[in-house]
Amino acid sequence: MGSGQNTLGTAAYMAKAGKKVAVLEQHDFIGGGAVTIERGMPGFKHDLHSVLHYLVQPNPLLANDELGLLSKFGLQYIYPDAVQTTVLSDFSTFELHSDLDKTCESIAKYSQKDAEAYRELAEFGRRVLPMLLAGMYTVPIPLSATLGLLGNSEDGRRLIDMMFRSPLQIVEQLFESDHIKIHIIRAITEHTLGFPDDMGTGLSVLLLTVLLHVYRYGLAVGGSGALPAALARCIEHHGGVIIKNVTVEKVLTRNGRATGLLTTDGEEYAAKDAVIASIHPKKLSHFVDGVPETVLGRARRTEQSPYRLFKIDGGLKEPLRKNVPDHVPQDGIIEWILTDNFRDFIKWFDPLRHGEIDFDRPLIGGGDMQIPGRVPEGNALLYLTQYVPYNLANGGPQKWDSIKERVADNIMEKLTYFMPNLTQDNLLFRKADSPLDMERHSGNSMVEGDPCGLGFQLFQFGGNRPTPELSNYAVPNVERLYLSGPFMHPGAGVFGVGRPVAIKMCDDLGIDFDKLVAN
Repeated sequence: MGSGQNTLGTAAYMAKAGKKVAVLEQHDFIGGGAVTIERGMPGFKHDLHSVLHYLVQPNPLLANDELGLLSKFGLQYIYPDAVQTTVLSDFSTFELHSDLDKTCESIAKYSQKDAEAYRELAEFGRRVLPMLLAGMYTVPIPLSATLGLLGNSEDGRRLIDMMFRSPLQIVEQLFESDHIKIHIIRAITEHTLGFPDDMGTGLSVLLLTVLLHVYRYGLAVGGSGALPAALARCIEHHGGVIIKNVTVEKVLTRNGRATGLLTTDGEEYAAKDAVIASIHPKKLSHFVDGVPETVLGRARRTEQSPYRLFKIDGGLKEPLRKNVPDHVPQDGIIEWILTDNFRDFIKWFDPLRHGEIDFDRPLIGGGDMQIPGRVPEGNALLYLTQYVPYNLANGGPQKWDSIKERVADNIMEKLTYFMPNLTQDNLLFRKADSPLDMERHSGNSMVEGDPCGLGFQLFQFGGNRPTPELSNYAVPNVERLYLSGPFMHPGAGVFGVGRPVAIKMCDDLGIDFDKLVAN
């Protein structure tokens, strides 16, 4: 029971271990399915959610090809040379390259001091990266133990300091140039959907900038659906069965153990060893009986991300012309900022705190993509986003259905400042997704349309994600029920969270995980 790569990843490890695996999917996520779909016209293949596979690259799932997804089951990536560029309203730019020296040269155009500070931060990141990665793709230890271990070294104590601070505090202390500060805050807030001054989220400054100098981001050939499709082929190769387009009503239990699943059409599926489910902690009581009320109460008190993403998918007759200097590479991510100073940029987050949409100063991004196999030759995919609230101050979430096209119109109008042919006469079709649409798409995982599952604050991070009782992927008092999803450690985005769930299951089932992945 689940969605996309999360439960499929766990099931693939179990299938490789010789366990009889059956996967029930509410939607057709397999082979592209509801992950990468043709939305408006034939030949235009859009990713409904994550486009970049960045944080999964260091995961041993791919780095060591533990399941043979790359060598046997058809998963392929392309890695653009360019990484990220931020363009301000005066058309000045900051370019982040995978090459650290080039990045520091870009920063030095505005501040030599900042270039030196960034290099020192990157070198610190490279020192501590093995330690961070070691805990990212396995079962997390309690947060108190993590802090105790980190406190034994100077680098560890610096990490603790970053963990407790806000991204805004860190960039204000380290840098003086508006260009670098805007770039870093824009990059991390798009991934974490957190406010720049959210305390306990400062580690993202390190993970979402410096990591790019060690691991490149990847674009899956064929779209993000290529990853679950490869996982599905792996499962079927090892004898597993995938059942699509069913809706699960309940996790069946007996004598304190998960025994199977009941679907809305009355079918029961028995589980010999275990059940893996992508159930948001706030939905546990709906699907599972026997969970202690203390566990459910803390699960209900988990916090969603402070805001959401509004997304536009579209098809373009011709690629977008961009008002950027000639030296700016256009095969990477470009972030468009409708101001040229950091003070104004930070103010733009304020309406989100109050459930308001800022039509005059929207936090918007995106552009076009020309990826072989995903768009007809000569055309381009359109992918645009804006930070928005879920619960609108005037009308609540249900109001989204009546205003989303107006929001989409405004995004396109504002972005013509940077991309002058982003106009109706260049548009073949357009599909807008509000946070309410995203909740409808995956309501038991993306509660309130939150693609991150939960916020990234320290109180629900690592061994506290989503709660201390549920952080090891098992459900108290319900033996052999395991949780997988963006609300679990290590978090949202394409992480490959199925791997740490598989480690926990192997421990419980007496399977040697190291031996399993060595084969």
